[in-house]
Amino acid sequence: MQEFDAWKSVFYAHADHRQAHGASDEIVFRDGNNVMVLLEFPDAGAAASFRDDPDRRTYMEESGVIGKPDMSGPWERIS
Repeated sequence: MQEFDAWKSVFYAHADHRQAHGASDEIVFRDGNNVMVLLEFPDAGAAASFRDDPDRRTYMEESGVIGKPDMSGPWERIS
């Protein structure tokens, strides 16, 4: 990403988009302009729906994300 504050502004402006896909929680980690976001979804289908939504990529480009994000998972929460 090019600039953290620009990214953060767009990320939080589109919270409704994540919630529409069932995201119930988020944790954001930062190291300079590098960001890792953990999103919690009710199930793998909801996570896949968010991952595959073409609007998500538009928002990422708008926020200054550079390159292809690593979107691994879904992971099962155990605690």
